[in-house]
Amino acid sequence: MWPRLRGSLRRQLLVLLVPALALMMAVDTWFTYGTLRDAANTAYDRSLYGSVRTIDNAIGMAGESIQLSLPDAAMEMFETAAQTHVFYRISIERDGRIETLTGYDDLPLPKGALVSNETRFYDAAYRGDAVRIAAMARPVYRPDARMRVIIQVAETAEPRAALIGSVWRSALLRDVGLILLSALILVGGITYVLKPLQRVRADVRARSPEDLTPLEFEHVPVEVRPLVDAVNLHVSRSEAMAQSQAQFIADAAHQLRTPLAILKTQAEYAQRQLQGRHDNATHAAAAEAVGGIVTQLEQAARLTNQLLALARARQPARDTGDEDAALTVIDALAVAEQVALDYLPLARGKQQDFGWERPAGLTLPIRADAALLREAFANLVHNAIQYAGPRSRITLSAARRGRHAVLVVEDDGPGIPEAEREKVFARFYRRVGNAEPGSGLGLAISREMAARFGGKVTLREGVQGRGVRAEMEFLLVE
Repeated sequence: MWPRLRGSLRRQLLVLLVPALALMMAVDTWFTYGTLRDAANTAYDRSLYGSVRTIDNAIGMAGESIQLSLPDAAMEMFETAAQTHVFYRISIERDGRIETLTGYDDLPLPKGALVSNETRFYDAAYRGDAVRIAAMARPVYRPDARMRVIIQVAETAEPRAALIGSVWRSALLRDVGLILLSALILVGGITYVLKPLQRVRADVRARSPEDLTPLEFEHVPVEVRPLVDAVNLHVSRSEAMAQSQAQFIADAAHQLRTPLAILKTQAEYAQRQLQGRHDNATHAAAAEAVGGIVTQLEQAARLTNQLLALARARQPARDTGDEDAALTVIDALAVAEQVALDYLPLARGKQQDFGWERPAGLTLPIRADAALLREAFANLVHNAIQYAGPRSRITLSAARRGRHAVLVVEDDGPGIPEAEREKVFARFYRRVGNAEPGSGLGLAISREMAARFGGKVTLREGVQGRGVRAEMEFLLVE
């Protein structure tokens, strides 16, 4: 039970505070019951005392005898009511013997001797009922008389017990209601106090994995601020590490790009010098070797450029603190058209039917970075050219689909099985049996770049049931 309680601050406070409140209410109810009992006894005892005084005032001496002359109104209180019984007894105490003059002669006397002219209240059982009795002894003032008149008035305890029980139950219900209300106030108060933490959680969940900016909340409770500060410290360390890694990739790619370009140029020059010189086998082998060097340098240069693009895609804009503010509105159609022109020679070199379809008068304004969008779309085009095969058909197109701009690259090559269409977006993933050279980064870069601009990249089967249809979709700027 305790490990479960540790997971919720609300449950912990309820489990700790509600029983404490219940205990406090129980103690308060007990004292309330005692106070009610004392108050009820005082009120009812006053009534009994009044009855005793009324009888006392009605007692007189007539010669040697004692006379009792109660008025009719005073006698009515001794009649049996619906919820209570009243009893009385008037006795003479003479020489230690008690003789009943009138009333109920078996009404019990108190234990111990009565003090003259002082009213004494006590509880007793009489005829199967609990009764409250008031008794008073008054001396008979005669020179030769050594006797006292004892007056007793009793009533059953049901009325006062009913009153005490009724008021006590009301107090108990009030206390239970207060406990429930306190629990509700506690839950509501905790929920209100923890609202800033809910906003922190919502903000963290809504962030992209690349967003490592510190949490900024002014209304976080003071007790929680050390936790937020610790999280911000961890985030800043992670951000510094991510920046360092991204900077390393960018620097490495940038530094490798220049010597690779020089090596490629030198190898191409050597290849041109060896062309046409087939006087012996040595020249032919050298030409083949230089050709292999050129091919490998081309692949290394493209891999370097892809690593540089990947570093740029994974590094958010940090100058303004707002990535969206760093983007501008561009025409995606114009960027796609430029990519088509750039890759036309490469497609013709592979004897491919390479085409660009542009609807007349169409514009596709989106919010993105033109250079990164070009790189993302170029990777899709390069993949189609490289893997569709010689003499294949590749078509580039653009369209408006509802509120979205769609850039399409479709080929009629061997295609990608449906089970692998999501796997090929993983970095460095290579399909089994694919002999074409490549790094496995192109599709991963395209998806990450598109996601940076709020877009997505999906792969489908070609419209004619062959090849691959790659779609890059972005939200239009209205």
